[in-house]
Amino acid sequence: MEKDDNTWLSAEVDKWEKQGIIDEYQARKILSMYGLAEVPSEPGPDLGEPEAVIKEEGASRIITIVSMLGAILVGIGVILFVASNWSRIPHFLKLVLLFGTTFVTYFIGWKFKFETQSHPRVGEALLFLASVFVGATIFLTAQIFNVNTGAHWLVLLWFVAISPMGYAFNSKYILGLDIFTFALWMILYVTGTRGLALSNFEVFMLYLLFGISLYGLGQLHITLDKYSHFRIPYQTVGLFFILASYFFFSLESPYERYFMEITTTSVTIKLLFIVFAVTSLVSIIGSATKYEKYRTVRHEFFALLLAFVGWIGIWLLTFFSESLTVTRIQYGYSYTTLDPGVATILFVVFNLMLFVLSIGSILIGYYKAVVPFVNLGMFFFVVGVLHLYFTTLYELLPKSLAFIAGGVILIGCGLYLEKKRRELIKGMEAYQHKEGYRHG
Repeated sequence: MEKDDNTWLSAEVDKWEKQGIIDEYQARKILSMYGLAEVPSEPGPDLGEPEAVIKEEGASRIITIVSMLGAILVGIGVILFVASNWSRIPHFLKLVLLFGTTFVTYFIGWKFKFETQSHPRVGEALLFLASVFVGATIFLTAQIFNVNTGAHWLVLLWFVAISPMGYAFNSKYILGLDIFTFALWMILYVTGTRGLALSNFEVFMLYLLFGISLYGLGQLHITLDKYSHFRIPYQTVGLFFILASYFFFSLESPYERYFMEITTTSVTIKLLFIVFAVTSLVSIIGSATKYEKYRTVRHEFFALLLAFVGWIGIWLLTFFSESLTVTRIQYGYSYTTLDPGVATILFVVFNLMLFVLSIGSILIGYYKAVVPFVNLGMFFFVVGVLHLYFTTLYELLPKSLAFIAGGVILIGCGLYLEKKRRELIKGMEAYQHKEGYRHG
């Protein structure tokens, strides 16, 4: 074929690279086979990338980290300075200081990152800092005018104010702050509505659906060329919420004491459950539609389906709570608790689901070449093993033997998991290249 006949291949390879199916080196390697690019240098020893690319990416990460830490320190210093002199500053000057500092920080960050492009990493850090200043401005303005509203509404206002900024400035860090503020709002709202003791269970029930929804939202970004790199942050945080929720349920005490209370939630919390349940179903259906076309999606589909089925199981149990509970008397007082047999079954089921989903996260990370997925899966797998050790094996053995056995087990697990982690990361590149070229 002539070179002009291969222009479609350039577009396809460019799309694969943006979607994360292949990296820059693999893209140039494929194009060079058809005379559409120069032959790239040989890959480096780590992940199959040229050493120059590895060094450049490492330097960029260091610059970003240093700039972000500097921005955080500046933000803390400004907040402390204003707080120490707050009572002596007139109200009008307070507002000018708050809004002016936020605006100026946004402007300088935008100028560095987009207009002059002279210091894009520093500009990124300043844009993130300005988004943090938005929250400080909202809270301090409410204090100036003695607005007696709940803290959760102020956090929600913060989220609404900065939610467009992540896309407007094409910033993964501001996007992460968006997700954090919304998650924080849910905790504060549920806690304020239900009380601290009864709210934990509902928070993690919401977080489970929230995590599935975030993962599906990340999948949606694959179709957006400009924001396709947002896929990883959304899906990483989504997996974190899914695994963290099942770890919470595996602790036994949450469902043993509080799960029967979930049917008495407020209208807003019920609405959140409905919205996240619908978006979770959309995420699962979206994975199912891609299952036959992309083999790398199969682990995503089964993991999301298992997580959602588990949520449905917990939700259905709340309707039969009275038949699953027993009344006990202690110190002259009667109280209702979950039947010990049912509690044991749930303890086993939730721990199994935690381990299955942790392994699923590792497999998804391997087949899609996403290291954070692998790290998340291994982290929660190890935490789950630690939990089982201290709740079962530790109680069955003398304390000294329990510590010795636990130490040996953990050292062995650490060595094995670190070895497997390195093998997985090294194997990602070859598999990603093969699957990306075969399935597109």
